[in-house]
Amino acid sequence: MTVHAAMALLAFAGLQIWLVLSAVDKGAPTALIFIALAVLLALAIPITRKFERRWYRLSREALASWGLHARFRRDVRRLWVVALTLPFLWVSGALAATDAIAAIVG
Repeated sequence: MTVHAAMALLAFAGLQIWLVLSAVDKGAPTALIFIALAVLLALAIPITRKFERRWYRLSREALASWGLHARFRRDVRRLWVVALTLPFLWVSGALAATDAIAAIVG
């Protein structure tokens, strides 16, 4: 799980950076960069670390079984789905909120 968690976190960070920089190039406020970094540091890293620790403990405590293997595969799929979709959802939501605030203010 450690390898999956590390690679998913790198994929998440790379996608988020790419999407935020693309949004800033299209006119989004530069504060979005700092907010994106804060989200990465405040949410993604601790959640991924907690997820990885849980599986480390399970691998040390539990005997290998089919049920454990099936749970592992399910959790790996969930981890990758979140890592690959959350940046798109977060950046599009942030851009929609920025547009809504600009419409209200302007």
